[in-house]
Amino acid sequence: MHRGLKAEIRRIALLTLFLLLTGFLWGHILLTLLLGGGLYMLWTFAHITRLYDWLDQSAEGPPPEASGVWGDMTDFLYRMQQRNERAKQSRRQLAERVKDITSALADGIIILTPDRELEWWNPAAEKLLGLVKQDRGQSMTNLVRDPRFVVFIQSDALPPPLELNSPEDPTRTLLFTAATFGEGNIILVVQDITRLRNLEQMRQDFVANISHELRTPLTVLSGYIETLQDNADQLPKGWAKALLQMGQQTERLNALANDLVMLSQLESNRKPPSRAPIMLDQLLQQIAEDARMVAGDNYLIETDCATDTPFKGEYKELYSAFSNLVLNAIKHNPSGVRVQIRCFHTASDIVVEICDNGSGIDPKHLPRLTERFYRVDQSRATSTGGTGLGLAIVKHVLMRHGGSMKIDSTLGKGSCFRCQLPLLT
Repeated sequence: MHRGLKAEIRRIALLTLFLLLTGFLWGHILLTLLLGGGLYMLWTFAHITRLYDWLDQSAEGPPPEASGVWGDMTDFLYRMQQRNERAKQSRRQLAERVKDITSALADGIIILTPDRELEWWNPAAEKLLGLVKQDRGQSMTNLVRDPRFVVFIQSDALPPPLELNSPEDPTRTLLFTAATFGEGNIILVVQDITRLRNLEQMRQDFVANISHELRTPLTVLSGYIETLQDNADQLPKGWAKALLQMGQQTERLNALANDLVMLSQLESNRKPPSRAPIMLDQLLQQIAEDARMVAGDNYLIETDCATDTPFKGEYKELYSAFSNLVLNAIKHNPSGVRVQIRCFHTASDIVVEICDNGSGIDPKHLPRLTERFYRVDQSRATSTGGTGLGLAIVKHVLMRHGGSMKIDSTLGKGSCFRCQLPLLT
């Protein structure tokens, strides 16, 4: 039992005994009890009034003096008020610290209400989007009017990051990323990626230029090597082997230049691919026949296309993508491996699978397989004759057609490349 409650009970007991004794001596016990109880109630009401006055003043300053139960109550309220004050102070300090941190960020941060209205932003967002104080409470779509952004920010399930030109400076590129928190509020992060995009464009231009520039000297070299090989009987002994190796390396350089050109075209071409109807079963059958000419009797290449639904896409690009996968299965596996080319469709997609029962790939390499020039085994770079760009080309072709690729592989059991393409109506 609390000390204040004990004191209050003791006070009431003593008061009752005093009133009974006084009433007995006076000869009016009931009247004395009523009068004493009334005075006690008035005293209690005075405590309640002082407590209410203190609470009405937002509990500022020390609580009113009291004893017993009322002393315990005022002490408890005072301690609770102090804890609340410390918590408010802590929240204010945290808010100031968050404000200082976000002010130091180069990325813009914007807080939106569930109705997509501006609630708060940091200085970087103010600079990137030209925001002013009067914009608070405005709809975000009134400030960034690009239709792509309107669809992006109004979507219930916020889509992947969106790249747009800055509304303040069209020469700059901004990346918008959004996430929900709380009760439907949205945090919008705005990043200036102009430098990254400029560097990417420089890289693409360099790759495109160097690959085109390589073609002319390679054509000249190939011509002279073929001429020398045709007249090998007139050359000194030992030149035949040298010319053979020169021809092989020139072919590798030609393949690399061609792959670089194609990858550059895929990356730089902003136009969507043509949507001519393609019978994928016929396309894959042609790829299988071409692969058999390369593989000879060393590999078993099977096709199983359970769909005759035409797919609308770019024939040349799709041929390059699927043939890269089939040729990879041949180049990177020992003789005797079976390569299966399967094709089927679901309610919304066409699926093409190129699977083999060969050596397989260590799972640690799978996330990086589609990177340019990435090789699982560097020692095989010369023996296989690959350029290291095949899977990068596959990825970009699928992306241009709205598709994706999933790779499953187990060491010693083989690999399966699953390409998923959306059916277009």
